[in-house]
Amino acid sequence: MGKARRVFTVLASLLAIEGAISLLFMPDIALKVLAIGISITLVFYGAKYLLYYITHAQHMVGGKWFLLIGLVLFDMGIFAMTLLDQARILTLIYIIGSHAMVAVLGMIRAVGNKKDNNPGWKIDFAQGIGAIIQITICIVFISSDFIPVYSYCVYAIYSAVLMIIRAFKKNAIVYVQ
Repeated sequence: MGKARRVFTVLASLLAIEGAISLLFMPDIALKVLAIGISITLVFYGAKYLLYYITHAQHMVGGKWFLLIGLVLFDMGIFAMTLLDQARILTLIYIIGSHAMVAVLGMIRAVGNKKDNNPGWKIDFAQGIGAIIQITICIVFISSDFIPVYSYCVYAIYSAVLMIIRAFKKNAIVYVQ
């Protein structure tokens, strides 16, 4: 990770921590803010993948995956915008679905890094465990309006701290001869 990327990661993490703390103090509007943020983020990433497909990936082998991912994310974002009056359900679906993926991928990455004797497996494992705990809390307290917000904010702070730790870790440079 280059110096500019490290600085950007730390600044983005600090911004995420500040946003999560501010949402903790405003739980009555936090569900609506999270639902709007989720829908805008999905539309943004869908448009980003579609733009990448149009400019580069259509000429690549397997480039149609970028088109498919872009269309699905963009469509999910537009659909999420229509569900803003059901903010609690939208937030729960997002937390459970996306963090289940984060947990599975974190555990897979941790096992692979452990096999390669890479010390970074601990951070991936910790992030996977944190996602599993968040999913469990959201399922147990599914009828509450504020527990998903608190759970999301605590996990956002936790994830941002892990990103800051990862930004300050030294990278191993592998030379191939």
